[in-house]
Amino acid sequence: MRSVERAFEVVDFLSDSGKPVRLADVARGTGLHIATAQRMLRVLERTNYVAQDSAGYSIGAAALAAAHSYLMGNNLVLTATPVLQELAAALGLTASLSVRLGASRVLVARVEGSSPLRYQLPVGGRLPLHLGGGKVFLAYMDDVSRAAVLGDMGQFETAGGGIVKIPDFMAALNEIATRGYAVSRNERVVGAVSISAPVRRDGDLLGVVQVIGPEEKLTPELLAQATRDVVNAGVGIAARSR
Repeated sequence: MRSVERAFEVVDFLSDSGKPVRLADVARGTGLHIATAQRMLRVLERTNYVAQDSAGYSIGAAALAAAHSYLMGNNLVLTATPVLQELAAALGLTASLSVRLGASRVLVARVEGSSPLRYQLPVGGRLPLHLGGGKVFLAYMDDVSRAAVLGDMGQFETAGGGIVKIPDFMAALNEIATRGYAVSRNERVVGAVSISAPVRRDGDLLGVVQVIGPEEKLTPELLAQATRDVVNAGVGIAARSR
């Protein structure tokens, strides 16, 4: 079983890298002996989960096929997509759904609004939990789980240059859990505002629904409407995904 875990560690490392990686860097990044990493890569290459060229190793076509199968067959994604379409049409903002993957989140669905950002939220890309919509995942964790994600981080900087100290951040997370949504400004992307809410069922956090758009687009009136709509969307997705 350990060999299977190691193979997935290699796939995860290459997925996070986003570009071809040399054998030595794969071994270093996964903590594997270079000979073990090479054996793993050979097996993954034979099954097309890894591809190799002159630049190094990267994710192969089989991983894309698996991702497509997930998007086409996952009940949460299928349930959320029409809700996201309604949000994007009603608000003119980009709507998305993300799920937690360890210490990060992954966008699994996205619908563009009429006022998209220059930066597109990446479907399938890993995003941090301490910025933007990821805060909602942290808000519903206990202190031990939060500490496991944040590690020894004493403070962090947002895209807009703000410095957030962890004690203040913890207090903000508790407020998010109490009110049931998060508003983020200039956290991951300068000039962007997002509203995020949980998709919770029977106490379990299934995912986070979010809308995001340019700061100048989010008037106080639209922000209030978006907050109501996003919270309701989270409740609706949870109810429909049973």
